[in-house]
Amino acid sequence: MRRHGWLVGAMLAASMLGGAVSNLLLTARLGAQGPEVVTAPQVNIVDSAGQLRAVLAGEDERGLTSLSFFGPDGALRGVVGSEPDGTPVLQFNDGEGRVRLAAAVRGTETVLTIGDETSNNILVGSLGGAPVIGLAQAGQTRMQLALDTEGRPSLDLQGEPTLNLLGRPGQRAIGLSVDPSGSPFLSLYDSEGAPRVAMGAVQGTTVINLGDGTRPRLVLGVTNDGQGTVGFYDANGTLVRLEEADASR
Repeated sequence: MRRHGWLVGAMLAASMLGGAVSNLLLTARLGAQGPEVVTAPQVNIVDSAGQLRAVLAGEDERGLTSLSFFGPDGALRGVVGSEPDGTPVLQFNDGEGRVRLAAAVRGTETVLTIGDETSNNILVGSLGGAPVIGLAQAGQTRMQLALDTEGRPSLDLQGEPTLNLLGRPGQRAIGLSVDPSGSPFLSLYDSEGAPRVAMGAVQGTTVINLGDGTRPRLVLGVTNDGQGTVGFYDANGTLVRLEEADASR
């Protein structure tokens, strides 16, 4: 408790005396590291002609701790740094200042964006433990390739790996996947993202499922022994009629 009280008192005294004491303490602490240590909030690096080519900043205008590189025309061409929360970032720009390659690590997720972030680009990353590749047009993802490392197929038969073609923003139009057992599936969605058609081969049976966007209404199947079936379902998803073809004919 006595040590704690001494620390509080020292802090109050430093605040009352102003920046002079703080600077003195900082200089003394850094001086123990050797005379070669340079302490500055920003270091500008110039070429032989005196042109600014790089800046090392403790906090730049974006709030980043960064090392920034500039072209001969003064345009920003690259940044390596970290955000205020410690998130590392990497960015390379074209000659007109547009970002063409950017990378960041946020928690356990890593994202690399190749191309114009606001227009056409490729996204490569690891999201939620699963590797993902996305192709974007006009700033919106249109195709996505993902690998579910935990092998958990969802209710719409999307398993691992999965290739999705997207129509409206965030809405799948076509999904192609292979579930953990090796069974392939193809799913078609309407403009609202509701599943309409699902086709697959499961345990030797070929299945085509036609739905109303909520539940199956017509299911066609062919077993591995050639037996064909057609099942009709009502609006509640209940089988109301089943027709079977005689495989011996």
